[in-house]
Amino acid sequence: MMSKALKGTVAAAAGVMLGLSGVAAAQAQDEEPTPSGASGTVVEEPGIRLNGDTHNPTAVMLGLDLGDGETRTVYCIQINVGLQEALIHEERPWEDIPVEDLPLVLGVLLNGYDGTNAAELLEAAGVASENIDPYTQEQVAYAGTQAAIWELTDGWAINAGNPTQGEAGVDTAVLAVHDYLLENSEPVDEPDFEPYFEVDDSEAVTDGAKVGPFTVSTNFDSLTFAQPEGATIVDENGDEVTEFTNEQTFYVQFDEAATGSVKLVTDTITWTTPAGRTFVPVDAEGADVEGQRLILAEEFTSEYAAELEFEIVVEETPSESPKPQLPVTGTSLTYVATIGGAVLAAGVVAMVMMRRRAAARADWGSDS
Repeated sequence: MMSKALKGTVAAAAGVMLGLSGVAAAQAQDEEPTPSGASGTVVEEPGIRLNGDTHNPTAVMLGLDLGDGETRTVYCIQINVGLQEALIHEERPWEDIPVEDLPLVLGVLLNGYDGTNAAELLEAAGVASENIDPYTQEQVAYAGTQAAIWELTDGWAINAGNPTQGEAGVDTAVLAVHDYLLENSEPVDEPDFEPYFEVDDSEAVTDGAKVGPFTVSTNFDSLTFAQPEGATIVDENGDEVTEFTNEQTFYVQFDEAATGSVKLVTDTITWTTPAGRTFVPVDAEGADVEGQRLILAEEFTSEYAAELEFEIVVEETPSESPKPQLPVTGTSLTYVATIGGAVLAAGVVAMVMMRRRAAARADWGSDS
């Protein structure tokens, strides 16, 4: 007896490397894999001097420039360690960062100032109408967020009676942001920084010219593709599918009886870089050096080209024992083995950073 079966291996996800560098590029299959970590240089903008229980640091507004001339907002997470602004900073997992309460810090970041939402944060904290001259809403929002982070990471406490070295409105606004964030933030686990794309074929069967269901597991926002030759990718209702998202179920509807193969090539991938990525200063050889650790403050969604090909092969194979029969059709029930895949090319994510350039350098962490 012969039955239809699927064969191959799922290799697609293993080769998807969404690196963070300063430029977008294509990567051929025979080139070195794109590193998945990021590195960049520190950019500073003037901030607000804070008053605290032990010393009076300045909440200098920091960004990380990954090489394309723009920066993304980051915060200090070690108040008593000097900032090595002249050194390249490389990404490291949380387990390599000697800082406690990073889940709480990430909770604050997700509610705090991320480089784009200063007005919204001041409104949420109830201080949108305060006179904060000569500072901007961005400086106030950053200072309040940084103060809350330092309280979590270093046990530093802001002076509630005299929180800044600014005027009364600045005092009120910065302290309100600080208090709002600590009162309204919950711990958040370390995000999954590595992209993945997997297909579960454990429930799939061949039913005439239709094969499935397959279930997608991915942390991509979406992955689009063109329909393959000789088949159509459809959902459970038979409607055409042109993109994959997490937990999506799909089927392969062959033009003829499902004995043959079909190749699916992706077009674009949408990927959100999560907040909470941590960075450390490194020397010329890439070794970690003593210096302030930084944490990324905002999520960022990017769409880019990345070709990923995987193949579904259906062929006649001998059956060692009778297979259970599907109702109505009588088609042999055959579990899908796997899906074959190989990365042809992968785009390098251009991690776009904060939208403003550094206007000037300011002192950081120095006492008054």
